[in-house]
Amino acid sequence: MTTLHITNGDCAANTLRQFLTDPVSITADVLHEGPAPRVDLETWHQLRARFLTPSDHASFEDLRNDLARSDRTIAEVDRYDEVVLWFEHDLFDQLLVIRTLDLLGGPDRLRQGYGGPPKLYADAERAALRQTTKTRVSLICIDRFPGVERFVGLGQLDAEQLASLVETRRPVTDEQYALATNAWDAFRAPDPVALINMRQTDALPFLAGALKRFLEEYPSTTNGLSRTADAVLRELDAGPRSAHDLFVATQAREERPFMGDGGFFDIVHQLARARVPLVTIVPRDAGQGAANDSERDLRAHTIALTDAGRDVLNGRRDAVALNGLDVWRGGVHLVAAGGDDRSPWRWDGRRETLV
Repeated sequence: MTTLHITNGDCAANTLRQFLTDPVSITADVLHEGPAPRVDLETWHQLRARFLTPSDHASFEDLRNDLARSDRTIAEVDRYDEVVLWFEHDLFDQLLVIRTLDLLGGPDRLRQGYGGPPKLYADAERAALRQTTKTRVSLICIDRFPGVERFVGLGQLDAEQLASLVETRRPVTDEQYALATNAWDAFRAPDPVALINMRQTDALPFLAGALKRFLEEYPSTTNGLSRTADAVLRELDAGPRSAHDLFVATQAREERPFMGDGGFFDIVHQLARARVPLVTIVPRDAGQGAANDSERDLRAHTIALTDAGRDVLNGRRDAVALNGLDVWRGGVHLVAAGGDDRSPWRWDGRRETLV
């Protein structure tokens, strides 16, 4: 029997290859960052590669080709008797789960792309189409592992631990396919209404928590900061910290850590380069000069809170009013000019919803 294994990154994939003889494929786009609108697949690969290029060591062409290659692997699953999906509970992985299941759930989806109507088939039609393929799709998705005090992800586990999960895989159900399709469509919508109103997510038990965490990255009603940016300022309120220590401290605040240090450092850079900077990047050694865009350079510097950052943290000023807003949250493009605090959507932490 031929089996394809799909997982969330190099670390888990390399460990899987230590005990599997089957092919292992990686899908690892940071979907919670940057534009993710409803577009055809060719445009999708270009949009995502263009967004990822400044933060990655690879070229635009290499990134675009990698994204296309990953989707092509999914398009060709009929070559295998079984596909096993290896994922975990956090936001990064749950978005990969719903996208992957959406692609796998509609046989014509990849050929027709993402443009046009949100759903090419009714759920019953998609289920009938799936019956025409011999490929079984199974899911392993965990939020804990025996003996691991704080489970963060599959990358923590060694080969023996991962191997013990193989027999826990379960066939993906029609309910899971349908939920994934609806959630992925809502994530890519130009407004977040459908995402806010998603209620029945029991078929994918970690999805609700992940989507809530995604919505917390919208600017807050309190000070205009995302949850991550707010955590940065709170950690700096006690004094300057190294970029590495700041990353570790903010991730310790997360119930389900999902962010890599590269994406985190991008947020710190944005706070430092704003029209009214909320943090400042201080060289540890005066001879080092100013920090540039690279992740490595930021690691060698200390981050400090500015007076404006402290005002925002304490609710005396609003980050959107100070610096404007131009950011994507899935398919939603949030834009506001500096001096105007009217972000189209904000996270209300008291009510735990967008307003």
